[in-house]
This record gives sequence, structure tokens and C-alpha cells, in this order.
Amino acid sequence: MAATDDSRQPLDLTTRLRRRVLPTVHRIKEPLGGFATCTQHPDEYVGTVDRTVSEFRTDLEAMSFTPEPVASLKIHRDGRLSAGSWVRRRSPLSSRQLHVALFRAGGERLEVFAHSEYSWLRHPYRHYTAEGWDTEAGVRRMRSLLSARGVAFSIE
Repeated sequence: MAATDDSRQPLDLTTRLRRRVLPTVHRIKEPLGGFATCTQHPDEYVGTVDRTVSEFRTDLEAMSFTPEPVASLKIHRDGRLSAGSWVRRRSPLSSRQLHVALFRAGGERLEVFAHSEYSWLRHPYRHYTAEGWDTEAGVRRMRSLLSARGVAFSIE
């Protein structure tokens, strides 16, 4: 883990479990063509917020996001592990979802990444094969939600 992943800020239980379990699951799935971890694509960068994970969790919940325990563990290009994975669906049976991954950026800052995709609850195969993956729409929607919530972000 990179030094910028400030471990003094506590992570929620779901994120701690995902960080511990998913790399092992990945090693089992990879020879079969599957995955449980993946590198975060830089095109999904939404912006950087001046918030701790705990503070931003409150914002995400107010924007109708829920933690996503079954998402693959995202790994930043520099080796940092995601500090949370969240989704927003209009309903549990929605066809699509907005998926957000968070990375600690040092101190009380978080990098936010997003994409729109098929919901794994409604379309598990399409979701797993990344059919209909839309980075541009996800980034645009997340920036709009942050602005509507009054959460300032910078694009670095």
C-alpha cells in the first residue's frame, strides 16, 4: 500500500474484509478467466474532495448510495487499495447503477472515481463482462450529484 493511503483513518468493516478476502479470491478466479480485483481506470476520475472517509460516507448516503460489498477491489495505478465501493440505483431492480470507488489521497482528502454500468442484481452476466460500461456518463452524473449536494471537488 502506498504511503498516501493514510491508515490512521479507520475503514468500515466491509472495506477491511474486501481488502483481506478479494485478493485471494482473485488468485483463484484469474486462471479461469475471472477477476476479483482490478486496476482503477484513470478516465473514471471524478475529482478530489476534502473529506475523510467517514465524512464522505454521510454525503454518499444522503445521495442515496449504499455500500457495495460484492464489487471487485479496485487498485489505484500507484498501488493504493480502494477505501470504499458504493452504488446508487433508482430501485433494487434497476437495470443500471452508478458505481463509485474512493481512494485516500493523503490527509483528509479522497479521490472519487465513477462509472455507470448494468446492475449486477438485475443483469449479472452483462455486469461481469462490462457490457454497457459508461465511464463518461458515470463521471458526469457523479459530478452533478456532488454539485447538487454542495460538495466541493477539485480536478487534479
